[in-house]
Amino acid sequence: MQMLIKVLKKLKSGTWFPFYNSFYERVSLDPNMIFLESRGGKALEGNIFSLCRELEKGQYKKFKLVLAADKTSKKTIMQKLENYDLHINKIVETGGLQYYFYLSKARYLINDTSFPGRFIKKENQIYLNVWHGTPLKRMGRDNVDEVYSMGNVMRNLLAADYLLFPNEYMEEKMSGAYMLDNLYNGVVLHEGYPRNSIFFSRESGERMKKGLGYEGQQLIMYMPTFRGKADQIEVEGFGTRIHQHLHELDSRLSDEQTLLIKVHPFIQNQIEISQYSHIKPIPENVDSYEVLNACDVLITDYSSVMYDFAITRRKIILFAYDYEEYIRERGLYENITDYPFSMAETVNDIIRELENDSGSVNKEFLMKYATYESRDAAEKICRQIFLEENCCALVKMNKNNKKNILFYAGDLNQNGITTAFCSMMKYLDKSRYNYYISFRMQSVKAEPERTKRIPENMGVFPISSEMNMDLLTGFAQLFYIKAGCKGRLIMQRLRRAYKREWRKHFGNVQFEHAVHYNGYEAYITSLIEQAPCRNTIWVHNDMEQEIALKKNQSRYLLEDVYKSYDNVVVVSEDIRQSTIRISGRENNIHVIENCHDYESVIKRSKMPVSFDKNTLSTKTEEELIKILNGNSVKFINIGRYSPEKGHERLIKAFEQYWLKHRESNLIIIGGTGDLYSKTLELARATAASEHIILIRSMSNPMPVLKRCDLFLLSSYYEGLGLVLLEADTLGIPVTACDVPGPRGFLRRHGGILLANSQEGILQGMIMFNRKKLTSMNVDYEKRNLESTRKFEELLTE
Repeated sequence: MQMLIKVLKKLKSGTWFPFYNSFYERVSLDPNMIFLESRGGKALEGNIFSLCRELEKGQYKKFKLVLAADKTSKKTIMQKLENYDLHINKIVETGGLQYYFYLSKARYLINDTSFPGRFIKKENQIYLNVWHGTPLKRMGRDNVDEVYSMGNVMRNLLAADYLLFPNEYMEEKMSGAYMLDNLYNGVVLHEGYPRNSIFFSRESGERMKKGLGYEGQQLIMYMPTFRGKADQIEVEGFGTRIHQHLHELDSRLSDEQTLLIKVHPFIQNQIEISQYSHIKPIPENVDSYEVLNACDVLITDYSSVMYDFAITRRKIILFAYDYEEYIRERGLYENITDYPFSMAETVNDIIRELENDSGSVNKEFLMKYATYESRDAAEKICRQIFLEENCCALVKMNKNNKKNILFYAGDLNQNGITTAFCSMMKYLDKSRYNYYISFRMQSVKAEPERTKRIPENMGVFPISSEMNMDLLTGFAQLFYIKAGCKGRLIMQRLRRAYKREWRKHFGNVQFEHAVHYNGYEAYITSLIEQAPCRNTIWVHNDMEQEIALKKNQSRYLLEDVYKSYDNVVVVSEDIRQSTIRISGRENNIHVIENCHDYESVIKRSKMPVSFDKNTLSTKTEEELIKILNGNSVKFINIGRYSPEKGHERLIKAFEQYWLKHRESNLIIIGGTGDLYSKTLELARATAASEHIILIRSMSNPMPVLKRCDLFLLSSYYEGLGLVLLEADTLGIPVTACDVPGPRGFLRRHGGILLANSQEGILQGMIMFNRKKLTSMNVDYEKRNLESTRKFEELLTE
């Protein structure tokens, strides 16, 4: 019933948009329809506007144009269309029914940013992406704050049949930032930006200047880059700074000077231009680049407009009053102080530079940043795409000829699976394959810094949207997952849905192998099951126990996927049989023990004890350090606050021990998990409460672990228990309850197994007190190499 309520809530809230699936599957393509979208429908400008003007020509009269417009911008867009006498057959509101209908119907798609997360490019659709500017600000993989959210842009670029790059520099930066180098299978257009063709006509600029009434004036365009986020304008001071600069400029400009301003829509309504004498707005129904071509000077800061206007060889002033701050917070690809432009930090600097004619653009700059610009770019692109004339420079991206491997890593939270994953990534041979790490944007959105755990020498491929669900598929999934209904129609619908989802996320990118390393999450399990390549799923735990105790898995789903995946990897021999019992298949199951980055553990253990900002603890950092430096016996357990970790019996066992050994402490460090509050109540209710330290969310527990005397694994079941390996690496004796997972590892390496009970844990503490426990001696380097070898053998099968 809860699942049914969840389905209905998602449909009611609009989280699911069931109609798009029907449009995608049933609406036939119109071979003469072109769907255009500029800046998410919030404007009609730049390359999209220039292409619309070109498509007015007679040779394109058979084509029907559909333009996406945001509800708040539709009026302005229609005024501009009327002013330029442009004929659009249909204007559709972004996100509405008609939007998705025509997105599914048009053969040709053109965008200067990206279509929304639901969008799936249909077979035989032709997608041209004319990205909205040459990047100076770090983007995608090159900006740590954007990695988690770059997925939708990345998949749009990879889905495009044509990518327009007007210069070599842009191609290099976009390819690196969005992982295009070895994934993109489309064609790159080495042609100019359509919007920049206007800069090759000085006469057009002079006519525009005269038409606007500024003939004889020094006409200046100010186009500042937006800072901050939509809901943080006043906090970050951007709007206030703009006001201050405009007031000062207005008072310093002469009557022979006029400054036009174009600012981000977020603050446009906050600026009252009419109060100024020498500052004027750009007319809304006139294209901003036509007005820019009429200007004598451009003032900007970090905007890509500098690269476009440089074509005119007119004066450019970079008003970078916050240069150091901006670099620190946002990051730039290049040092703009090396550019052949005038730099200004204050309004005084601007006024001085406006009187100075020096600072023209040199040939070398244009060769790098305007490599392919031309006066007929729009014409050539339209002829190439719509008339199929061979008139553009078309190139394919160079590839390194290594095969691509996709890893789904999960939510990258600090837990054993993420630790094992990062360890394995360290040991894989990067010279043989290109590895791409995937995760769901929604899962890391609250803590984007988790993506920093992905090794820098590996690619990323974020999953940017949740499932395109419809009512029938929702019910089919409900009956399958919860009730085990596996009728032909149900299974056909689900297979079709997840194949569609794969196409949505990964398009026609070619992977040799897809690996579901996390091993959980029904959506990802089903998604990778339908991957058009070999696939592998990892099993990190005794899933029979997970189903029985936590009820967080569907046995019906696991029965099928453990049969259908090419490989099922279990992390210890101990959980092999339980996995076989679920699937009934044995010949696709492989035992590959988790890799263990022992070098990182040693390195991290040498750091000072330190809490994170979000750490919760029953002791202060200073109190904890005092305990660690003291002579008391310190027992430790590290594991999320979850039922299977057995923290309740560990605490009760410690209470019994403490009653006879008062100079002892128990430290439990956990990350995620729902039982922290309950565990806290339990600890506080014991006689030993002052000697039980609970810590939640500590990114580096190794310095604490190193200073403890005995590690106790109290879990009811485990896949292995990587914390055992971490403790052993630091020379700490380890014990564990005799359960599958740790059982095999400890037996092989001389560790101590305890009875699977509260009494067994207590006996472990007593054995340590009698000095009957010692650390193991495991060759982790050899173990890691063997695990990596086994996995890489799976890739070659």
